[in-house]
Amino acid sequence: MSNLALEEWLNEDEMGMQMPGAEVPAPSMPQQGFDPNAQAEADPSAMQQPQQEPQQEIQPDQNMDVSNDPPAPDMPEDNEEQDFEQWKDSFFKEATRNDVLKLIDMINQVRDLELDSYPRKFVEDNLQVCFLRQNSNIDKMCKEVRRLTKESLDQNNPTVSLVNHIFNTMRTMPELNNIFIKLKGLLGMKGDLHRKFVASLTGSVQVGTGGNNEDLIFNDRDYSIKLSTRYNDKWGKVDLGRWSLKEDDANRYLTEPEQKRLEDGSPEEKEVLRKRIIIESLAETFKKRGFIINVVGEDGTVYTLGWDLSGSIKGAYGDGKLVVKTIQSENSEAMIDDKGTIVPYVDVKIKYVKETGGLDAEGKPEKEEIDFIEKIDGMLFLTAQFLTVKEASTAFPGIVLKETPYNGNPSDLKVIMRCVPNANELLLRVC
Repeated sequence: MSNLALEEWLNEDEMGMQMPGAEVPAPSMPQQGFDPNAQAEADPSAMQQPQQEPQQEIQPDQNMDVSNDPPAPDMPEDNEEQDFEQWKDSFFKEATRNDVLKLIDMINQVRDLELDSYPRKFVEDNLQVCFLRQNSNIDKMCKEVRRLTKESLDQNNPTVSLVNHIFNTMRTMPELNNIFIKLKGLLGMKGDLHRKFVASLTGSVQVGTGGNNEDLIFNDRDYSIKLSTRYNDKWGKVDLGRWSLKEDDANRYLTEPEQKRLEDGSPEEKEVLRKRIIIESLAETFKKRGFIINVVGEDGTVYTLGWDLSGSIKGAYGDGKLVVKTIQSENSEAMIDDKGTIVPYVDVKIKYVKETGGLDAEGKPEKEEIDFIEKIDGMLFLTAQFLTVKEASTAFPGIVLKETPYNGNPSDLKVIMRCVPNANELLLRVC
């Protein structure tokens, strides 16, 4: 081809590519065995065209019902508290198996988590109980107490049964009994450590700290005993917790005819019904928990009181062993009503009725009333002195008192009480 013909052919080809409406063949999809380099050599423009996948437009389903859809997507809830409660339930179940190492392992699984104040205290309290249980003597006693309790338990007075088993087992292990004496030297810490010590001796789980509810729960597969623990240096004012009458107590504890007599009856009838309401309210408040109270005398004698309080006071009141006294004094609590009048509350005292051995003017057995329980500033206290408590333990249902004399050298008592860590050891220990 001549140069002139070649130039005309090129001009025609260029004009054809610029013509509007000219069809440009679409690039074909690569086939198996396709060589992109070979295609580029044949058509240099082929490698410059970006390959885009076809977009499919999503059409809404006209038949889809969205009326019940939530306005916002559901988000996962914070299950930390729920998870801890589940763990705690498992911990209680494991406690019935009495495997200390397993309990410590369970505690270590949650100890490093971010816990609220109560879960944190529950974990740390029960870890300390388990540390005590690692002592061979304590663990041996715990297993024996649980065995005896499983074989012999008074379901109506479970705390009495438990204290009997603790006492009978501890008589063979006097070194453990001396720990009650040592607690006297711990002053403000003695109540909490006493609680942990009792928990370790019984294999109980600690759930409280000496307030108005139970402190320990002694669990087995067939029964559960809720316990409050107290440690005092002397008798006469043992804290039992907060108690007060409620506005609807008359409706709760009296029948309809009795409620009518409370309003319209004679003064004598009203007095009897008021006192019965007080006893019923007290019994209901302490219905599901008993008390383990330890008092250590100056001579080292350890007194242990086991008391299923609810049934005990109802039974003693019914037998005439207890009487209720309502007293109004200058020191009574009071409130101001809507009219601005100061209305004093009536103080409540429960007295133990004891026969003196003599006869009164009518020739009947003479009796005297001795302080037993008293409400002070909204709190209930066992105000009975030792001899009254001792006598009541033989006259009341649901109460037992055990005495363990100190058999060592009296000069060693002070050594035992002072054998406690000092503040330097507690706070400046290098870990």
